[in-house]
Amino acid sequence: MENSDKFDKYIQLLEANKNIILTGAPGTGKTHLAKAIAERMGAEYEFVQFHPSYDYTDFVEGLRPTPPDKDGNIGFERKDGVFKEFCKKTILNSCTIPQSAKSDNDTSKSFNKVDNYPLSKDNSFYSLYDELKRRIQNNTVTLYTVYPRNQMEVQVSGNDILYKKGGTFISNYIDENFVYKIFNYFRNRNILDISNETKDIFFKIIGHTLNYTYYRGIVQELLYMNKEKENITFVETEKQNSFNEDIVQTNENNINIIEEINSIKPYIFIIDEINRGEISKIFGELFFSIDPGYRGEKGLVKTQYQNLITDESDPFYEGFYVPKNVYIIGTMNDIDRSVESMDFAMRRRFAWIEIKANENTGMLDDEKLSDMKDEIISIMKRLNAAIWDEDNNTGIEGLSAAYHIGGSYFSKLSLYLNKEHTNKQEVYESLWNNHLKGVLFEYLRGTINAMENLKMLERVYFNQDIYDTEG
Repeated sequence: MENSDKFDKYIQLLEANKNIILTGAPGTGKTHLAKAIAERMGAEYEFVQFHPSYDYTDFVEGLRPTPPDKDGNIGFERKDGVFKEFCKKTILNSCTIPQSAKSDNDTSKSFNKVDNYPLSKDNSFYSLYDELKRRIQNNTVTLYTVYPRNQMEVQVSGNDILYKKGGTFISNYIDENFVYKIFNYFRNRNILDISNETKDIFFKIIGHTLNYTYYRGIVQELLYMNKEKENITFVETEKQNSFNEDIVQTNENNINIIEEINSIKPYIFIIDEINRGEISKIFGELFFSIDPGYRGEKGLVKTQYQNLITDESDPFYEGFYVPKNVYIIGTMNDIDRSVESMDFAMRRRFAWIEIKANENTGMLDDEKLSDMKDEIISIMKRLNAAIWDEDNNTGIEGLSAAYHIGGSYFSKLSLYLNKEHTNKQEVYESLWNNHLKGVLFEYLRGTINAMENLKMLERVYFNQDIYDTEG
């Protein structure tokens, strides 16, 4: 197993810099390591692999064709790219309440307005909306159409919230999509009290509806609930007239609760083979936003298709930014001759970590290779020392440690082993002939004494010692 100290080193560097690049020889397990770091941090993560055809429309946003209409005409519409969609999900998704905020005996976290109604773990829209329905069913919430006078009469039927109008609940249902748009419009602008908002703003968000006051009452309560979940406790002086954002003082056992709540769950975007794409073209104006010093709304930029965003509930309606809890891990190897190198302006936005073949061997923990791991590592180190010995600065002229053979290549031994492990010699030969020989030939192509050096590496690899345990 890979030790935790190694992960701690990478995590600390990622948290400090927001963006890191794992670079090193091919097959050193950089992609495996990137995913392991994300899992170790308890982060949600997504994975994408760059290639020469990858562009801005794939990554940020672009115009995509729509299905043909009844006359066979094809149009175009703006679509978010994978990274923008990931950042949007980060904003809308939940924050996790820490365990220290969940003690049954901690009276400092009670809520004046809902009598200790149990909170779920997140404040995503759908979680809040489901919780509001539960509160309605349990008669633990009061909603208003006009503050502070007109109380709404509501009930839950199936998945819908119904409101009483004209003496009946029939056909008077709250449109969840309207609630979603209104809620995100105000939450994204940090507007917490909408009790006095006029119909004009609601018409602007959801179009003309004669029942905007019912939506105002529903969304006002969701905003209250959202704030509860962000701060765990708060004091409300007069719900009808104002929303007090002061936080009830935590007791001596929970001094750090608020700090814990505000340490938002990390989201990690992994870009494999990051240098195989044309970086400046793919990132576009995000070149600025990914800078560690411009995370959050202070890094707001107008994207190329900004004017086509007409939904005001979109978190990026006024411009795009990378949320503070979004981290980027890229992987690459510098010796790939088929791709462009990263320019210096982009390089300085990342911290760089070299992953060395002889140090990252977690991929050899395969159960089929368990009794061979030490032996395999010995062979790998011997071969890599012949390619380039970093301790003595000796080896094949023109090569370096960037040309070492990583553990991922040796993990392929498991493909050829029989159940009894009685065919080890044939297995090592298969690895050489089918995987290693071709890579080393490419490394040596065009160098002095290429074929002689390839033969030398073959002799080093097939050291007779590796067969001493046979039979």
